[in-house]
Amino acid sequence: MSFPLVVLAAGLSTRYGRLKQLDALGPSDEAIMDFNVYDAANAGFRSVTYVVRREILEDVRQHVNDTIGDKLEINFVCQELDKLPSGFRAPPDRIKPWGTAHAVLCAASQIEGPFAVCNADDLYGPGAFRLLFEEMSGRTPEDEGEATLVGYSLDKTLSGAGGVARGVCVLGPNDMLERITEVQNIQCHDHLITGSTIDGRPVEMSGDEIVSMNLWGFTPSIIQSLHRQFRHFLEYWGSDTQAEYFLSTSLNAQIELGTTGVRVLRAADTWLGITHAADRSGSQAILAERLAAGVYPADLADALARLG
Repeated sequence: MSFPLVVLAAGLSTRYGRLKQLDALGPSDEAIMDFNVYDAANAGFRSVTYVVRREILEDVRQHVNDTIGDKLEINFVCQELDKLPSGFRAPPDRIKPWGTAHAVLCAASQIEGPFAVCNADDLYGPGAFRLLFEEMSGRTPEDEGEATLVGYSLDKTLSGAGGVARGVCVLGPNDMLERITEVQNIQCHDHLITGSTIDGRPVEMSGDEIVSMNLWGFTPSIIQSLHRQFRHFLEYWGSDTQAEYFLSTSLNAQIELGTTGVRVLRAADTWLGITHAADRSGSQAILAERLAAGVYPADLADALARLG
């Protein structure tokens, strides 16, 4: 059994200053999302759906064709501001996409059954995708209301170039998620890690917290709940040009209602990502080290073509 992997690649890259979904960090112009697809394919995923903005669709399509090849089933879905439930309209001056949970809903409209989700600009590591695929493969029909999250230690996911946003997790027995809080502008100064919640409340953290980097496994019932929640979000925030419909806050609400359980798997891989322009050179150097060590092949398309 296999599952589609949904790659969230519709962001505006405002802080990065260039289209980070396609930023050529690898030696043959590979972007971070290409290495994720390679890791996912090796873990067992055989289908990939990219969620993009319409204005970058053809650029992404050409890049994927050149870098990934045709070994995997590849699909594209556009996250558009007018992809809304009936009765709702986007504000005429809104530019920003509706957020990660809306991107997932756009992809889910083209997918039947369970699927996994990852960001285009976070490199999760091969072990993380193996953990997720094995967990999803072991599910039974009785697990329909249960999601999977691969989490990372907060102190391993910070940027030295500026603030980042993370879903900060509180775990209960058996590593089931009890609460996840979207915290923005997380930075470390003089060994003190601080950030703020969406409503502006300041937060101090130790660095040992488990955080979400949006590496999820979802079942159809969870998607149905996301649809209902999106209508509520639009009723309250639909006129706000900056408000975003986040996966973290949506799943937290499902947990509070008792409709969804989220099992958290702890990734042993070293995370790598790009948020700010100053992150680029360091990430490029780390990728070069991983290629030199044989973690990744020099030619991704050729390696994928040889998959069994």
